[in-house]
Amino acid sequence: MSDKTTLRAELPAGFDIDKVEWVQLLGSPAFDYPIDYSFAVLHADKAAGRLDLLVKWAPGAWCHYHRHVCNTVALVIDGEQHVIEEGPNETVHKIRKPGFSGRTPDGETHMERAGQEGCTMLFAMQADDGRMFEVLGRDGTVLAVATLEDFVENRIGGRKAA
Repeated sequence: MSDKTTLRAELPAGFDIDKVEWVQLLGSPAFDYPIDYSFAVLHADKAAGRLDLLVKWAPGAWCHYHRHVCNTVALVIDGEQHVIEEGPNETVHKIRKPGFSGRTPDGETHMERAGQEGCTMLFAMQADDGRMFEVLGRDGTVLAVATLEDFVENRIGGRKAA
């Protein structure tokens, strides 16, 4: 894995979040929880395996159940992030507020949702092999693998969100 000490989640100086072009991801009947979040790629460097991803959730909505498979640092910008980490012997529910910054352990399986006001976060990710995270079924099976290349080549998502 790449050097974890240099990875930081920071918005560029003078960044205007109101000018971001979002790509929205919605759930389907295949998922038993309300999925409604959007993302925007702020920076991608394929040679370095680096992706900075801005993500926002609708109030109370979830993103897909997933597992990070790369070095990830997260920063809560606005709202609350609720993280439900599932391990073999315990489930932990964390509530993160604006200003929280921390590392997501490689291989951690979890659900994320927004608080009642929604949530906006920045994720800085570094992957030597280009794999960022795996979307999982409730039974833990891998449904899809999201790669740096997928984000760079616009293979994730569809319609633009407001």
